[in-house]
Amino acid sequence: MNTKKHYENHLGHFYTWMLGDWKTKQTEFLEFLKSKSLAAKGKEVAIDLGAGNGIQSIALSKLNYEVIAVDFNQQLLSELEKNAKEQKQPIQIVDADILSVSQFQSKRPSLLICCGDTLTHLSSKEEIKEFLKSCYECLKPEGKLLLSFRDYSIPLEGNSRFIPVMSDNSKIHTCILEYEENRIRVTDQLYEKKKDVWEMSIGSYFKTRLRKEECLHYLEELGFQIEWTEMFQRMITILAKK
Repeated sequence: MNTKKHYENHLGHFYTWMLGDWKTKQTEFLEFLKSKSLAAKGKEVAIDLGAGNGIQSIALSKLNYEVIAVDFNQQLLSELEKNAKEQKQPIQIVDADILSVSQFQSKRPSLLICCGDTLTHLSSKEEIKEFLKSCYECLKPEGKLLLSFRDYSIPLEGNSRFIPVMSDNSKIHTCILEYEENRIRVTDQLYEKKKDVWEMSIGSYFKTRLRKEECLHYLEELGFQIEWTEMFQRMITILAKK
């Protein structure tokens, strides 16, 4: 199953629950942006690629960006719209694949972000390269690209491939990883209690096994300057400048 179908048929229905407390996550990201001096300086456009339910988009809006939120999952976009209204943040919501980033070039964005491991949802390293190239072309001069993705450089083996993600009295979510050379098969296993009976649903998709060094190399080849790299929320996080 491809990523879009996996979210439509399975993961999108419990993704927000899986993440934990939404407001806490949103506040953490907001404070992270502040700590990196990434607030808007005047009238600036930021585009959140793979916006999900709005954790990053709403933080950007609170930092005075004109925000365009892009995602291909209608369930999560509906949640984003609801969250934005509750937070009283004006966000333009676009139902599209992140590969369509070039359509926003006329907006002259000063900041593009692709966070939460969305980058590895692309089907191959070649597709990642093309996406990063489109980001470079879309950004205004001296614009910035913020990326985050999980470190898959060391394969998990045996029982360590089974990762308990989230559980409560009615749901248990386990993620199972199977490593290949350049990709990972990700299986999301959900047990849900319905009328005192536990029912299992399961779905799988592939992520591209991107290494930090590879990503930095792709960015530098395109002409980006790497401003910094660090770990944030257990993910490799990179800020690159055009």
